[in-house]
Amino acid sequence: MANLDPRPLENFSMWVMLQRGGQKSNIPALKQLVNDWVKMTTQKTAGQRKDQPKDLSFDNLERVKMGILCEAVALVLSGDLDKLEALKDETD
Repeated sequence: MANLDPRPLENFSMWVMLQRGGQKSNIPALKQLVNDWVKMTTQKTAGQRKDQPKDLSFDNLERVKMGILCEAVALVLSGDLDKLEALKDETD
């Protein structure tokens, strides 16, 4: 997160957090959350069976979805997605 002066209060708000460069992306966390979501949506149980300890509980579904959303926003706002797209364009 960018170094922000909490004085004046209007600069210490959600607006500042949502500005480009105001976030730091965490690609490994995004990948893990997406992998968890895929596992949860493709497993045969709702994570409720005790004989399937590797299944993920659907109690975590909202947390996983919100985590994906937050990490995707951070990826865009950090500018790292633009860098990845530029690298892809160079290799094409």
